[in-house]
Amino acid sequence: MKLANCAIAVGMGFCSVAHAGAQAQPVYRLQPGDILELGVVGLPDFRSRSVVNPDGKISLPMMRPTEVAGQDLETVLARVKDDLSRKLYQQRGPDGRDNISAISPDAITLTIAEYRPIYLNGDVTRPGQQAYRPGLTVRQAVALAGGYEIMRFRAENPFLKSASLRDDYQAQWLRHVQAQGQIWRLRQELAQISGKPAPSLSLEQMTQAPLPQEQLAQLRNLTRQQLELDSNAFNRERDFLRNAVKVADEQITLLNSRKDRDAENVSVDDSDYRKLKEFSARGVVPMNRLSESRRLFLYSSTQALQTTVQLANVTRERDEAERNIGRYVEKERARILRSLEEATASLTQAQSRLQSVSEQLTYTGVIRSQLVRGSGASPVITVFHSAAAGGGSQRVSEDSPVQPGDTIEVALAADVPAGPPAAQPEPAP
Repeated sequence: MKLANCAIAVGMGFCSVAHAGAQAQPVYRLQPGDILELGVVGLPDFRSRSVVNPDGKISLPMMRPTEVAGQDLETVLARVKDDLSRKLYQQRGPDGRDNISAISPDAITLTIAEYRPIYLNGDVTRPGQQAYRPGLTVRQAVALAGGYEIMRFRAENPFLKSASLRDDYQAQWLRHVQAQGQIWRLRQELAQISGKPAPSLSLEQMTQAPLPQEQLAQLRNLTRQQLELDSNAFNRERDFLRNAVKVADEQITLLNSRKDRDAENVSVDDSDYRKLKEFSARGVVPMNRLSESRRLFLYSSTQALQTTVQLANVTRERDEAERNIGRYVEKERARILRSLEEATASLTQAQSRLQSVSEQLTYTGVIRSQLVRGSGASPVITVFHSAAAGGGSQRVSEDSPVQPGDTIEVALAADVPAGPPAAQPEPAP
């Protein structure tokens, strides 16, 4: 075998090995992020690591910052040997004395301790940064990232997962129907207390769902029963308050009639008293007759005053009862509006959850179907090269090698069969 000009890139394994009829492999060139390790045989204290800075330079012991970006390791090693071989190194010997010696170029080693990382994104379990190792392939990088994301789903057993999702799907439809029924009932109650026509949308229209008809009929019946109970309770309380107003109105009518009679009596007694007083001044009427007339006048006046006070009290009680009716109606209206807001929020959550479960059911069905057929998701892998490596992107296979600084984008293209879209919950009217 003929070997010609084998340029060894230490630690990387890239070399230009020229065989008869073979094509030379490209030599790896250093870039920012690579970590170099410098050592000198016989000088263990001299060993050190240094990272290639973003400006492309590296700082090594006893050397000024050196530009290394874009250069192969052999070229950098030659420069390091040339620079360090002209310097003296002071080292303490076993006897405690300081010995000064020159550094031999043949004793100097320079290796790549760590390459700049690669990055994985997309449908992998743990996307992010991965350490690069020479000879790393896409398949190995994905394995280090935990595998494809679909594998986590498969590990849950899509057959059992599908059954669990179907139960959740039915439960969310049940919540959806219950929320819609509650909204219908609350709107009926709101129309009743407001004296407005009831909404035209029927309970059956609002509670359409892929559930057993017996279950839907039972839910609708319970909703109507609850509406009847709430309506009866409201009517009883409002009728009680209205009856208090009615009783007060009857009392006011009687007191007004009594007030008129009392005013008439006061007028008659006052007229009699004035006449008897005039006759008494002439000596025609005895004093006891005048005193009796005066007593009757005072009694009728007091009776009229009591009737006026009682009328004012009953009128105030009547006004308070009327205000109680208004307060009760407003209190019930506020309660219904709060309940309607909560029911609407519950409906929105149920619709959102239905959307999520429906999508999961579709996805699970696809995976289950593919497992049954023996097929699976096909990864679409795109590698984006760093700018230092020339940039650009290309579609690759799982066995393609990767280079330091590459970004691997993984997308799983599930074989989704064509079919009707998943049923979506109807929006709240």
